[in-house]
Amino acid sequence: MKGTGKAPLVGLALAAGLMTVVLGVSARWPVWLWAVPAVIAMVLAILLASTRSPEPESEPADSDEPRWEETRVDGVALPSRVPDYDFRFSAAVWWRPIPNATGLVHADPASLAIETVLARARELTEREVPQRLGLLLHRLNGVLGTQIRDTSGLVEAMGGQVELRLSEDDRERLGRLSEVRKTEEVWEHERRYEQSKRAYLGGDVLRSPGSAVVWWLARHEDKVTEAVDMIGPLAQLSAAANDEAVDELYEHLIPQPRSQSIPFLDEVAPSRRRPDDDGMGGVETGPSGHPGPAGPSSGPMVVGPLNQLLDDIDLARDSPAREVYARRVAEFTDAMGLPEPARLIRESLLGDEGGCPGRVSGHEQPAGAADGGPGMGWTGINGAVNGTSSGAGRGTPD
Repeated sequence: MKGTGKAPLVGLALAAGLMTVVLGVSARWPVWLWAVPAVIAMVLAILLASTRSPEPESEPADSDEPRWEETRVDGVALPSRVPDYDFRFSAAVWWRPIPNATGLVHADPASLAIETVLARARELTEREVPQRLGLLLHRLNGVLGTQIRDTSGLVEAMGGQVELRLSEDDRERLGRLSEVRKTEEVWEHERRYEQSKRAYLGGDVLRSPGSAVVWWLARHEDKVTEAVDMIGPLAQLSAAANDEAVDELYEHLIPQPRSQSIPFLDEVAPSRRRPDDDGMGGVETGPSGHPGPAGPSSGPMVVGPLNQLLDDIDLARDSPAREVYARRVAEFTDAMGLPEPARLIRESLLGDEGGCPGRVSGHEQPAGAADGGPGMGWTGINGAVNGTSSGAGRGTPD
């Protein structure tokens, strides 16, 4: 039994100290003479009691505990949270067998240890995304470092020196997907912003001309006069935004585009030419879009519309009234500073060669007519010239 060899020595030391105290007190020795040996004896007894007896070499204390073995696992694919993107797992595995009362044994206990470590690692990897590779590596080293028994209870194992990586192709694909995802997220935010802005402009700002004017004035508080000038354009914008025609209330405020043609001819001859006309002549079209009368109605771009106008107001061809109307138009056109259109009217409708004003349906023009003086002649509807009948003198009519 452990500790039985030193009990007599402890008792002997205590007895020696006790005897020294008894003799010193009975013989009336000085205190230092008997107290010092007594203290020494007590210290010696305590030291003997606290020391361990040497264990016999033939009976080691831990002779039945198995030693730890080491193996290695390299490049095992473990799943991640993203399908088809696996981790490559490598680690050192330490294991040792556990005494089993049933007597069961395994042919390859190291494989049980590897399977145990891989199962613990898989529980972590399948919950993480591949982009968090560094964080997952530290978690694996921390969790696998503690020993655990396998499911059969034959070995206990632990892992360390973990290495975790992704294939190069998977890393490139994940990088591209990350860029695309970020770009798509930015585009989606911009699209929602644009939709919100369109809804604000279409459903609120341009809902009506009045709301558009109020919106413009709110952004330009010090420009009241300009806001009045913007009513017409804003009414157009509001109508276009709502796919509607401009309200009649605002039509007079809308600026009209300027025509590139001669204003006088647009007023007296509102007929339209075909798009393929070159401006030198061709078949004219009336307001309904159909071709105008053939023959005298066709001609240069000045004569054709004027001829159509005379037909539209029911002035018969070769009638004196038609000639008077045409000559007045030619004179008015010439007075406006447009000699070329006036010449074309005279040549085509009045038969004046060279465009010289001097004939009215075969009659000689009275003196002074060339310069627009009082002698300018004209033929009335009833055949009268300058308000008098063709057979009367030049005096004042009755």
